[in-house]
Amino acid sequence: MADIRADHHRLLLEAIIQPTSLIGYDNRQWELLLRLARRARLSGYLAAKLENDGLLDNIPVRAANLLRSSLIQVKKQQQSVSWELNRVMWVLREHEIPVIVLKGMAYLLQDLPNASGRMFADLDLLAPQENLGQIESGLLKKGWRHHALTDYDERYYREWSHEIPALVHPERSVEVDVHHTLSSPLGKLKIDPLPFREAAVKVKDAGVYVLSPEDMVLHCAVNLFQNNELADDLRHLLDFHEMLLFFSSQQPFFQKKLIERANQLGLGNPLFYSLYFSRLLLQSMIPEDLEKQLDRQPAWFARRIMHHCVPLALLPQHPDHPSRIAGYARMWLYWRSHWLRMPLYRLLPHLVYKFYLSVFPTRAGTSKQK
Repeated sequence: MADIRADHHRLLLEAIIQPTSLIGYDNRQWELLLRLARRARLSGYLAAKLENDGLLDNIPVRAANLLRSSLIQVKKQQQSVSWELNRVMWVLREHEIPVIVLKGMAYLLQDLPNASGRMFADLDLLAPQENLGQIESGLLKKGWRHHALTDYDERYYREWSHEIPALVHPERSVEVDVHHTLSSPLGKLKIDPLPFREAAVKVKDAGVYVLSPEDMVLHCAVNLFQNNELADDLRHLLDFHEMLLFFSSQQPFFQKKLIERANQLGLGNPLFYSLYFSRLLLQSMIPEDLEKQLDRQPAWFARRIMHHCVPLALLPQHPDHPSRIAGYARMWLYWRSHWLRMPLYRLLPHLVYKFYLSVFPTRAGTSKQK
């Protein structure tokens, strides 16, 4: 891995993989590590790791105080999103609409290892498409509001996106993102949300559902390598890594069921990359031949390009010495993410419009950027 990781990358990955190594860090290393962790939104994760291992008192006081502060901020955010879920369900219970909680809040509801110290500020929900109108009108009547959108952005959400425009209550700052499927309906990867809803698991005493363990891991993989642009997105790979290890320890045949589920749903490509980079960067204890059991796999040439580009995007740039090569890799992955989500006849006008807004930002008004 030496050919794809700079020294500052090794510093961050060592801290994640082997937290005890942090005891030997000097002040210069700590300063760089904290800046990298902040950029990758992993300060709370590192703080929780050290706190759970009883190591916070064994590192420099200033670093420990900063990490404790990050952990307080994370817990406050988690409380805010938990309360937002409570308020949303208060509105939706009268409609009896089955709602599935996704991503960070779902990890917290299940008390998964990756929820400890995880920073998230949005509430992501999955609901049947035929119920979106009821959900949206119900929340609007109770005070939630949409961000101001341009006509183009409004059309983007209504016709081409996998979610409706975000809703925010003026008394709180938590965005509520209501999805009707798990990836762009225009994308090259067609995902039917029905099997995910049918396999969802009810959360005791919460009145909501979460995805099944296999589907939760697969959704994480889809987010990483189908929906996202990967820049500074190491925390989502960590989610995948932590959930894979946890569910594998709880269920003897979990990895076998995960492969079977990916083959059933046609999600081989995103799962392949998630397994590959989890092993490459985070040293996940995954059998070397696991991804070979997938029916769908990326072509050899695509794998080689991703092998070199993905780490440069996932891992944060050095705050004082950004890499030009990493910039090119991130640009390529940005184009790839759009190419996966939109057909060419939609993609080209979309990118022209976004380029126009980047050149003339005042013309955008208060529109929300995708």
